[in-house]
Amino acid sequence: MVTNPKHMRPLRAKVTHVFRTCVVILLLLAIPKPALRPQSETVEVPGIEAIELPDNLSRQDLYVEPQQDANGMWRLINADQETIGLVARTLPIANDVIGYRGPTESLLLFDPDLNLTSVMLIQSADTEEHVTAVKAEQTFFKQFESWTWGGPAENTQIDAVSGATLTSLALAEGILKRIGGERPSLLFSQPITMQEIQDWFPDAVELDDESGEARNSRGDLVGSVIRTGPLSDNLSGYQGPTEMLLKVTTEGIVEALQLRTSYDNEPYVDYVRTEAGFWKIFLGKTVAELSEFDPQAAGVEGVSGATMTSLVVADTLVAATKEIQKTRTSSKIKTTPWLGSIRWTIADILTISTMILAATLKYAGVYRRRSFRRIWLTWVVMIIGFWAGNLLSMALIAGWSAEGIAWRLAPGLAAITCVAMLGPPLTKGNPYCNHLCPHGAIQQLIRPKPKSLRYRTLSPAFSRMIRRLPGLTLCAAYIALVLLPTIDLASWEPFHAYLFRIASWSSLGFAFATIAASTVLPMGYCRFGCPTGRLLDYLKRTATSDRVQVGDAVAVGLLIFALLSPHLH
Repeated sequence: MVTNPKHMRPLRAKVTHVFRTCVVILLLLAIPKPALRPQSETVEVPGIEAIELPDNLSRQDLYVEPQQDANGMWRLINADQETIGLVARTLPIANDVIGYRGPTESLLLFDPDLNLTSVMLIQSADTEEHVTAVKAEQTFFKQFESWTWGGPAENTQIDAVSGATLTSLALAEGILKRIGGERPSLLFSQPITMQEIQDWFPDAVELDDESGEARNSRGDLVGSVIRTGPLSDNLSGYQGPTEMLLKVTTEGIVEALQLRTSYDNEPYVDYVRTEAGFWKIFLGKTVAELSEFDPQAAGVEGVSGATMTSLVVADTLVAATKEIQKTRTSSKIKTTPWLGSIRWTIADILTISTMILAATLKYAGVYRRRSFRRIWLTWVVMIIGFWAGNLLSMALIAGWSAEGIAWRLAPGLAAITCVAMLGPPLTKGNPYCNHLCPHGAIQQLIRPKPKSLRYRTLSPAFSRMIRRLPGLTLCAAYIALVLLPTIDLASWEPFHAYLFRIASWSSLGFAFATIAASTVLPMGYCRFGCPTGRLLDYLKRTATSDRVQVGDAVAVGLLIFALLSPHLH
């Protein structure tokens, strides 16, 4: 029985197309992150010159203490060794807060009561125009000066920078993440050192400051340490509070206790420290049991000669473990509505509404009416282009592929990106280029008719040659991203001009040049210059999808290059 090759084409086309789509997905996932600093990297001490000091501090002789405290902050000290303020950076804690291309790092200055007094943008993985626009908008930074630890009031509206919405909102969210959570202890601010727990965990080589988990060289959990200072520092003895360390086994049992720091007087503190019988009362209990322990009901009378200090120690242990249990419970039951955390704007709502309307009109067949088509294209240019600025670009695809989609900060742009990338492989069409791209819409509106005096054509040989330009640009951009993840691709395309409030003259000039070319060469930039459109066309299912293309070999070659690149550096 001879199989008809024509009957095999649909199956072969599906297999080839699935393979092609998978290669593109792998290429996008292989793009390295443009992270400014890894989570594990040591945070650099900020210089005093980088800090924007309030007027009342600018004339004082100040310096930044080089040692970071347990809260990840540096103390701002005056000549009398007094703490005038505290300095913190938003990275690496806010590394996962993504703007247009990646994270943005800020330097925060607090007063001694942890009120935020100034915010400075240090560096960002976003495009240069976005970052410059945010830095220039001083009123944007002023809104943070009333914030306290934990963030502003729940109904506080964060005003973004016009034209640089994603970058400015990512900066604000990074601040919220840095100052969120429980208020840190300023009385007990020294981090736990490995030397302090060496006797408890001889095999430990790593200690997580936040969770207190101790791990060995294989990464196995060997136990954890609880530091009571950040959990309960408001219970005072004669002179002040006391901080303890709790050794907790992997089963959650408190196996050892150690008095670490105290504001009470000696020799009372030493009496408590050396009274083994007092500490035995609390040992062998789980953290949950200790959180429900009642020292008075259990008959805890304290250490002779240091009764008040020891009783405060007992109350501190209970209060600290209660805070831990409260945190664990709230993390289990606290849920944020999936849609509740999205920041909606009118531009986002109109963008998504336009996408829904575009799909409806396509199936209704009204695009064939020329007069309506022109109205639609004008709407796309005004709403998606100049108002929302929600255009797909190589810079956006690269940044979000490496770091994740910023769907909570820009739901409209996230939605249009998903439709643009998923439409070609799933629907045999290119809905973004055909109906939603503002730059393509302008070219359709000014497209010269064949009988027009300004209508021009290219020779077949030159046309075939220049049609390779979008693909070559796409390949060059990908190689550049692999070798230099922080490279700014926004200037490689004209789409940044639609953010006209912040766009550079070069971006505006590039956009006008491509439009001018399209007045004589129908859809000139779309056909001969657009790398983003070339990517979408490559993903589109066509009648020749069953054929292996030169682009397939190039895509596989780029994937091999990306996978091998870490070994080349």
